[in-house]
Amino acid sequence: MLGKNYRGVFSKMGEGLLERYIEDLKKELESKPEDPELLFKLGVAYVRIGKTDSAREVYKKLKGIDKSKAKELLDTIYEV
Repeated sequence: MLGKNYRGVFSKMGEGLLERYIEDLKKELESKPEDPELLFKLGVAYVRIGKTDSAREVYKKLKGIDKSKAKELLDTIYEV
């Protein structure tokens, strides 16, 4: 029987794709550092791979740019 923390090969593959997606978003943010949509996507991607601290940092930046998107990200971080 597999343990409850078993994520399987497909989860690992998905995690690798998310990490690549994060890198792509960070590159795009270099030219558009205050794009709320890109920041939101970055924050959600961090949440999906378990990097909550990084997602919170994105939230702090997003809060000063787009309060609505920041609230949405905060809800995602805390699964509200």
